[in-house]
Amino acid sequence: MEEQEVKKTTRKSASAKKDEEIAELKDLIAQQQAMIEKLMSKVDEAKEDDLPPKQTRVNRGTIVDKGLTKQGLRRKYKNTDIFVQNAIVGSVCYSGKNDMYEWDSKGEVVAMTIDDVIAMPDSYLHNPWLVLDDYENDEEVLDDIIQCLGLEDIYRRLYILTELDEDINSIDMKEFERLVNESRAEGGTLALDATAIIQNKIDKGILDSNSKIDKFEKILGRSFNK
Repeated sequence: MEEQEVKKTTRKSASAKKDEEIAELKDLIAQQQAMIEKLMSKVDEAKEDDLPPKQTRVNRGTIVDKGLTKQGLRRKYKNTDIFVQNAIVGSVCYSGKNDMYEWDSKGEVVAMTIDDVIAMPDSYLHNPWLVLDDYENDEEVLDDIIQCLGLEDIYRRLYILTELDEDINSIDMKEFERLVNESRAEGGTLALDATAIIQNKIDKGILDSNSKIDKFEKILGRSFNK
């Protein structure tokens, strides 16, 4: 009887020791995993810092200066509809050479002639109240009009907001910081618009990298609710 009890005690002791070893091994694996994640985060930050700034475009490219004049633009697109979208909450109206254009709500797209696009006062395309539609217009049309009318910086700021919304984890932080600083110097609202998008991505769990959030906070001078 005593011998059986000794054997049971020995088995229990061996089992308890094994459980302790497994628990220690799990703790060790967890510590190693945490160290690896920390190292990978530092590597990613170093890579990001080494990357040259890129020119942001929704249409996957940079705007090429072809030396196109307004007259050349008119000749090239005289028979082409230019699709223009309302960028503000509310309606927009514009009286063109031969047509009256009306946009009743944000996002509405209206076809215009190239003559009327060129003739619009700066407030329409530079504020901007209206933007060139990315989906209806060919990329060449977008590039030519943006370059010829001097809208490059405006569209880079618009496109960086689109990138924030569509793929925030791949954003070029150097380019983002440059555009925010430029907008801030001109009294623009890029920082405010970006802040709203970033907070939304954090709330939804799409942006969960503390190092990335910290960088956004530093660039924007704001704190996010994590």
